[in-house]
Amino acid sequence: ESYGWHVQTVDDVAHGLDDLRKAVTNAQAVTDKPSIIKIRTAIGYGSPSKEGLKSAHGSPLGEDDLAGAKTNYGLDPTKSFFVDTDVQDYFGQVRSKSETKHQEWQELFKKYTAAHPDKAAELNRRFRMELPEGIFDKLPTYKAGVDKDLATRKHSEQCINALAPELPELMGGSADLTPSNLTALKCSGDYQKDTPLGRYLRFGVREHGMTAVCNGIFAYGGYRPFCATFLTFVGYCVGAIRISALSQFGVLFIMTHDSIGLGEDGPTHQPIETLESLRSMPNIHVFRPADGNETAAAYQSALQNPATPTVVCCSRSTVPSLEASTRDKALRGAYTCIECDGTPQVILIATGSEVGPCVEAAKVLSPSIAVRVVSMPCQEVFLEQSVDYQKSVLPGDIPTLSVEASSPHGWHRFSHAQIAMNTFGRSGKGSDVFDFFGFGVDNIVKQAKHMLEFYKDTPVPNLSSFLTLVPPNDPTKH
Repeated sequence: ESYGWHVQTVDDVAHGLDDLRKAVTNAQAVTDKPSIIKIRTAIGYGSPSKEGLKSAHGSPLGEDDLAGAKTNYGLDPTKSFFVDTDVQDYFGQVRSKSETKHQEWQELFKKYTAAHPDKAAELNRRFRMELPEGIFDKLPTYKAGVDKDLATRKHSEQCINALAPELPELMGGSADLTPSNLTALKCSGDYQKDTPLGRYLRFGVREHGMTAVCNGIFAYGGYRPFCATFLTFVGYCVGAIRISALSQFGVLFIMTHDSIGLGEDGPTHQPIETLESLRSMPNIHVFRPADGNETAAAYQSALQNPATPTVVCCSRSTVPSLEASTRDKALRGAYTCIECDGTPQVILIATGSEVGPCVEAAKVLSPSIAVRVVSMPCQEVFLEQSVDYQKSVLPGDIPTLSVEASSPHGWHRFSHAQIAMNTFGRSGKGSDVFDFFGFGVDNIVKQAKHMLEFYKDTPVPNLSSFLTLVPPNDPTKH
């Protein structure tokens, strides 16, 4: 009520639903504010021994209590897994009415298709999750040394606004962080009561609700929803993101300010464990692009995978364009962005804003040490590639150092040593914070040499030779 909602309370639904029906009718009549109906119920209603008790929530009723509950409901206590004929008849009538309505709708859409074939085709395209032909040609392409270096959140802004005019089903918004997330759609205004054609949603500071709304939009069909906040605030919406993954809802999550590199906002805003939290979830793609081409790849991958949610983690700080980056390479999850002559002695692997310092470190280490630099924008997509491709990028038996300003957990699959975060961050200039925690060029060079020295007389464990067990069942079948 303090928020201006129309609030009603129904005290009893156990002895009839007339009061509830009346409340629903009242709510439907109120058109100038949202409505909520508070219903008072009794937990375990009908149970002789558990009604009103917390034990009704998690404990079995038991045979005697179950029989007593059935008696209280007017059911035969001796029958189990039985549905009365009057209930069956009622649901049969509902099914018949629904089938009639469905047939009527089909006939109506058939007439609509005949009268408006182009619009009908567009509706069918959207509900089939098909993309307009040539849509990815709209995504920007970047060339190192030619195009201006930008933060990946700004690359993201360019990508989403390149797609939105040609992808009318793209709809979403930010959790009150639009100027920071850079997700405003330049081709569309806000979705409001007076502007119902607007495609941009002002979710407010409610990350969980924002994600739940996007799940609902995707479940309805015909739309590709997106939402945005700071990466560290994923913690507020991870329960709903899990529903996205579990339900195979291809929601696009745009999470900016993705590391300690965001700077002065300090450790409350600097994500540490967040990437690994997301990566450990089944059926989700977590992209952390290093430049504009990798950001464009993240958007393309997200749209091409409508059954898998995608998280695009973007930097606040400016990152250099990689000379070897292309969208096609990044679409494989990881690729070699700096190659040496012959077999590398050491491999540096990184994501996002840490790829640039690895490239510079390779220049310092070369030519005395043969160095390969690998950019891995998405671990999950990389692991979907063929084993031969994976081994061509990461052989597994060459000393490999991963560099990511995040938790080290998960990187042991790909690297023998990790420059990572094991504490919370600090407040300060982004570049200074990076240097303080060892993500600068000097420390990368130092740790690469230290790793090589360690493995001079020690066998290098082959990370690609570990056995992957065959699943006991086909995970696509339930």
